[in-house]
Amino acid sequence: MQSLSQWRDRAEMLTPPFPWDRPRWRDRGGETVVLLHGLWRGWRAMQPLARALEAEGYSTLNIPYPSARLPIGTLANHVRSHIEKVANDRPVNFITHSLGGILARAILSEDPSFQTGKVIMLAPPHGGSEIVDWSKNHPLLSLALGPAGRSLGTDGAPSTLPFLPEGTEAAVIMGNRCSIPLFKGLLGEQNDGIVSAERGRIAGLSGFTVIDADHTFIQMHPETIRLSLQFLKDGTWPA
Repeated sequence: MQSLSQWRDRAEMLTPPFPWDRPRWRDRGGETVVLLHGLWRGWRAMQPLARALEAEGYSTLNIPYPSARLPIGTLANHVRSHIEKVANDRPVNFITHSLGGILARAILSEDPSFQTGKVIMLAPPHGGSEIVDWSKNHPLLSLALGPAGRSLGTDGAPSTLPFLPEGTEAAVIMGNRCSIPLFKGLLGEQNDGIVSAERGRIAGLSGFTVIDADHTFIQMHPETIRLSLQFLKDGTWPA
């Protein structure tokens, strides 16, 4: 049974983005963690993680971006500009959800001016998503995806981006709970309803784990939070 606080977190995470949303910077004195939400979401989708990080002394930069309006390259430049405003001599870590992981790859592929720390990607479509392939055959759904979303097909932008820079400590957490039965037949055996688990892999990872979570709420899963905090602390990942 979900607790009252968990229901509160879920409601907060589903709050749609607003045009007046701005990046939320919370300086707690520790290393910076940049939080990047996924398609159609807003900064509130990453707040359960942000609160857990801040409680451990990490500074957080939770960046909203117009995910359904602009292409990946433009979104990456938008996000990078906000990171550079707060970057200092402390490492800049990333925790991303879905499309946010692709943006992190785009940002880090262009020799960022800041010191890169660790990268944790939740449900990233590194190999694209069959759901996007299917949606592109339906005009209204394709329109709703926007230019960045439409590029996340199995032959799209993720396959053309460089891998993470050599030496980057990165890990991926995928989900295997499909809460959208309509899509289950379009995806691999293990999937979160949007992305097949195996399509989250990318070369050079320090860790890869599949947990019992769906795509929408994987950010608030206790195992996601535990693994993320442990990896940020000492770079270890369960075998």
